[in-house]
Amino acid sequence: MVANGGRGEAMVREQKAQLVKAARMYAMTQKAGVPEPMDVTGLAVAAFEDMQLREAMLFVRMNEQNIKDLAWAFGNSNSAEEFEQRIKEIKTLPNRDEPGR
Repeated sequence: MVANGGRGEAMVREQKAQLVKAARMYAMTQKAGVPEPMDVTGLAVAAFEDMQLREAMLFVRMNEQNIKDLAWAFGNSNSAEEFEQRIKEIKTLPNRDEPGR
């Protein structure tokens, strides 16, 4: 049972790392003025994470808001400490899925 818990934690860490990489790519494509930054991000995830293109695009689209939020944090940070602060700010934002928001 411990082995499964360890594997699950490793998968969560891997997914978080993939999200951070995708957000960096998204931020870079936005800054460069790329017309479809989320599509380019999906292509980059497929290439650099050794995923099938369909799987990478699904990952990017399912995590689109998280990627955009992390990209915002990257774009508004000049250091690792500022990035961590921006992440904390994102966590305390009101839930955007609630009606009336």
